[in-house]
Amino acid sequence: MTLVYGANSIKHGRRWVIVAHDAISESKQVGQAEKGRFIGQIWQAMRLLETALEELDADGWELVSASFSGTFGFYGTAVLRRQRTEVATNAKSQG
Repeated sequence: MTLVYGANSIKHGRRWVIVAHDAISESKQVGQAEKGRFIGQIWQAMRLLETALEELDADGWELVSASFSGTFGFYGTAVLRRQRTEVATNAKSQG
């Protein structure tokens, strides 16, 4: 799963969203959203990522990597994975 930390908007603020599987679908917000900051924007992005990870951890997702870029157009990307389950592993080996 891929999360992106997008641009500040009046309606939603700064937030992490799950990348949609296609161009038609809407991205789903995870964790909290806040009014964007210029000073401390990396700190804010990491703190909001922590709230998103707490929500996704309940479904078995774990953080693989996170990166940030930009000064005025600050954005971030986080990659998550879910551990393979025994049921999924058995289904692949039988089919």
